[in-house]
Amino acid sequence: MFLLKEKFTIRNRVVLITGAARGIGLAVARKVKAKGGIPVCIDLASEDLDRLAVELGDSALVAACDVSDAAGMQAIVDLAVELYGGISVVVANAGIERIDPSLNMPAEDFERVLEVNVLGVYRTIKPALEHVVKRKGHIVGVSSVSALVPWPLCAAYGASKAFVGSFMRSLRMELAGTGATAGAVYFGYIDTDMMKRSTGKTVVSELFYRIPSFGLGLKPRSPEFAADKIIRNIEKRSAAEFSHFDVKSTFILRGLAQLFDDMTARRTGISQVIRKHYAEENRKQQEQ
Repeated sequence: MFLLKEKFTIRNRVVLITGAARGIGLAVARKVKAKGGIPVCIDLASEDLDRLAVELGDSALVAACDVSDAAGMQAIVDLAVELYGGISVVVANAGIERIDPSLNMPAEDFERVLEVNVLGVYRTIKPALEHVVKRKGHIVGVSSVSALVPWPLCAAYGASKAFVGSFMRSLRMELAGTGATAGAVYFGYIDTDMMKRSTGKTVVSELFYRIPSFGLGLKPRSPEFAADKIIRNIEKRSAAEFSHFDVKSTFILRGLAQLFDDMTARRTGISQVIRKHYAEENRKQQEQ
């Protein structure tokens, strides 16, 4: 016999959201407010963040912070607890991407992706975790189809999103019996500024043309659509949510798909694309 979980209500709950100034995070902040929740919105200082503060007014806390700044994130959590009495939900959404083969990507770019997408997620969740547990709340980590399949030119991004998925699975098990829960959302193509910048690169467009499209969730979805998936994950206390059906299929079949990585690389000509676009840069490196 299946037991139905009681729906988690966002109304009157304090919801901490990172990467809230634009894209998916902005859409989540708006939906939380519309549902009667109290958004705590965090992002880098920008005009977009200033506009969000004006839009939400006194019904929210909007603060500028780099999520990789542990002390800064702790201070914001402390302030939110002081103002509102606690935090019930965390949406660890902030993330960045850098595009280049690992051979060519500057070390500082590769490490910055891990700093934001791995340590930033941890440093978002860690100071809020005791408060979420106390209120039997929920934590959402934003992952990606890049966590499920190899993503040439974005190794750091894919690895970081794999961390998010694994972290949420382990955290969910650790929270069993506390009343609090954790889950991950796996997104394919979401029409954000980051995705537009990425797909606007010639080398990325050529790879997209060559690689099999099924399982990648390449049909564009809006940030609002993605935000609905996050809200659904919170309200249902889901372990996992997906932006596209084929992303869910990839999630289920990823172990099997890994057996075909070498064949996929050969048949799609990924190595030729990389050599074509980075040959001159690689030649200069070899001459040094």
